[in-house]
Amino acid sequence: MAGPETPQFTPRCPRCGSDAAYRYGRTRQGRQRFWCLICKRQFTDCKPKPEIAERPACKICGRKMHVYGRDLEAVRFRCSGYPQCRNYLKIIKEHK
Repeated sequence: MAGPETPQFTPRCPRCGSDAAYRYGRTRQGRQRFWCLICKRQFTDCKPKPEIAERPACKICGRKMHVYGRDLEAVRFRCSGYPQCRNYLKIIKEHK
């Protein structure tokens, strides 16, 4: 005889707020990864990283740049036209 089933915890998507998500494996650190069925975003159940409201424009081709790296000291952007345009930008964070 099986015991009582425990309900599965599914967090809300940080982008669209939907609770329709599949469990989608684990990260290298062992955190549960989820995949939103509505907006197709992958996310974990931990605190989400702050979204960057204003993305810089590429100085070479004029397209918007995407975040491709974050660490404690800087945020790195790469041109959305990559690999045709290989421009990048590193913005140093201000410490408070």
